[in-house]
Amino acid sequence: MSDTPHPWRRLHGHTAFANRWIQVDVDTLALPDGRVYDYTVIRRQQHGAAVLAFNDQGQVLLEREYRYPVDEVIWQMPGGLIDPGETPLQAAQRELAEETGHVAPTWRHLGTFWDNPAFEDMLVHIFVAEQTRPDGRPRRDAAEFIQHAWVDLAWIRAQVRCGEIKERVIIAALGFLSAQ
Repeated sequence: MSDTPHPWRRLHGHTAFANRWIQVDVDTLALPDGRVYDYTVIRRQQHGAAVLAFNDQGQVLLEREYRYPVDEVIWQMPGGLIDPGETPLQAAQRELAEETGHVAPTWRHLGTFWDNPAFEDMLVHIFVAEQTRPDGRPRRDAAEFIQHAWVDLAWIRAQVRCGEIKERVIIAALGFLSAQ
């Protein structure tokens, strides 16, 4: 490649909104061609972790949950934000237990991806949990109303192909599995 993209230079910026989950910054940037451009960025205080949890029969534990921004009940993997002081693996293990009441003795890192680098700086770490089994009751957040289902990987792939599953973490996990 002869024309490698050049970094943009931040001139100044301000925080337009912040809460415990996100900070929305409006940065004024100098583009490589010299023009000045305002860019809105979502900055995350915490990154994310998700779990592709397999049982002994090779099935995957998925969740169905209503998601207000898209106004749909969607399929997703157990997961959430990494708490301060936690490693991504510890967060994945905690989220699996909290959301599903399941644990697993065997864990491996599957991959890490930028959630949406055009708008935000969040990384998502995906882990595989094997021999997943129930071990107590879920301890969900107040706004979590989750249903669980054990499904086959072939079913997940078919649901992605037909458009029933559009959730980026599941699709990324399938991509990581295919790349191995």
